[in-house]
Amino acid sequence: MAGVAPLYASRTGMGKVLRWMGTGISDRLGIIAAPESERTVAERVAEWLESRCCADLHQMADGSWMARVAEARGWHVVGQEKCPYVVLPETWDAYWGSLSKKTRFNIGYAQRQMQRDLGDVRLDTADSEELPAVLEALFDLHTRRWRQRMLPGGFFHPRVRQFHREWAQCALQNGWLRLHTLWAGGAVRAVLYVFHFGRRAYYYLGGFDPALARYSMGTVLTAYAIRRAIEEGCVVFDFLRGDEPYKYRWKPRIQWHRRACSARGALAWAWRKRVDWETRLWWWLQARLHGKGAS
Repeated sequence: MAGVAPLYASRTGMGKVLRWMGTGISDRLGIIAAPESERTVAERVAEWLESRCCADLHQMADGSWMARVAEARGWHVVGQEKCPYVVLPETWDAYWGSLSKKTRFNIGYAQRQMQRDLGDVRLDTADSEELPAVLEALFDLHTRRWRQRMLPGGFFHPRVRQFHREWAQCALQNGWLRLHTLWAGGAVRAVLYVFHFGRRAYYYLGGFDPALARYSMGTVLTAYAIRRAIEEGCVVFDFLRGDEPYKYRWKPRIQWHRRACSARGALAWAWRKRVDWETRLWWWLQARLHGKGAS
């Protein structure tokens, strides 16, 4: 076996469409193949998809072979989302010095304020004994924060939460999971759901006590997560999909996720229009959500 293309078929008003499994809730999608086989697998998958009615592939990393092959073959390819990432130096001191004075001051000030007001502030990473309770705290904190925006968040469905309970155990056993935790006053106040794989750290989701937003707990815990990543030899800290303003205080670079669509016959024009319309709508909603106003 050279590779796998995890796809599913669904019915739409314009007929059957093939998409990546996980479309909608996943941060990065695509084929699964060894680096030396990825181009060949991408070409074979593209050929096979073109023989079907329609393919609509979301959240592919810019520069991935699947995105490159789709564009080379004339698929309709659009920039779907910005994905900030930080190239990490060899030492924490070197990275810390690269941040703005304001960011460094705010992190130190927030830590002092928490220690003064809440007491017993501790940053650590959950082990196997702590994992179940910390994961439930993540579900709760994340959901409470997003409900303030009248949105469900990433853990709204019981099946999603159960998947993460099972997956987190597997990831921890294999050395991939870093469930970074901020404790204050004897309780979990913030959690970052981070994975380490192949010298890259991936910040997937976070949860913070919305009643304690003034303490910038997410910023403090993100600094801790980046420091741990550097100390463990990671060369990239990847914030994954999303153009949220908070990511830019960490001096990131930007890559794009691509969406690629292929359709045959009379449906080709309709699918192109649909993809373009959905992309414009997505960017408008993101601008409203992050308080930038609609352009």
